[in-house]
Amino acid sequence: LIPQVAMRRWLQATLAARHGVAANIDFLTPGEFVGQALAANLGEADDELDGEALHWHLYAALTDPALLVRPALSAIAAHVGGGDPLRAWALAAELARVFGRYQAWRRDWLLRWEGGADPDDPQAILWRHVARGRDHRARRIQRYLDRFGALDGAPPQGLPKRLCAFATLNVSPDVLRVIATQ
Repeated sequence: LIPQVAMRRWLQATLAARHGVAANIDFLTPGEFVGQALAANLGEADDELDGEALHWHLYAALTDPALLVRPALSAIAAHVGGGDPLRAWALAAELARVFGRYQAWRRDWLLRWEGGADPDDPQAILWRHVARGRDHRARRIQRYLDRFGALDGAPPQGLPKRLCAFATLNVSPDVLRVIATQ
C-alpha cells in the first residue's frame, strides 16, 4: 500500500534502481485496495458515488426547487438562489469532497443518516437525497464487513497473500478493518 498515487512511480523507480528490477508489483492506495476487495467479493458497483458522480448528483439536488423548500435547507437555498448556477456548482464540489471523506472515515454517519437519523440536518438530508437507490462505498463496505468481519467466517477472495504498507500514516478505520479480514 502506498499513501498516494504520485508515489507509485517514485517507489517503483527506487526499487528498480536498488535491486535491478521491480516488476509485477501492485502499488495500491488504501482506497484502491478496498475497491479491489469489494469488487472481488461483492461484484462491481452499479452506481457508486465517487467524487465526480457525487458532484453532479449534489448539483442536481442543489438546483432542485422541490428539495430546497425544506426548512432545514433554507440557508443553503438562500446561498445557491439568485440565478447564479456557479454558486450551486461550487457548493456541490465542496460537498462532494466532504461526502467522499465521510465515505472513507465516517461510514457510520452516512448509514445512520440513511436510516433516518438527524432528520433536520442539511447534510443528512442531502446525503439521503443523493444516496437513495445507489450502491455507494459506505454500504458496500458494511456488507463486506458483515460477511467477512467475523474471525471464524470464510475468508474473502481476491486479496493478496502478502501486503506491505509504505509510508501509509493516515489510514481510515474501514481500510484497517478490510485488511484485517485477509
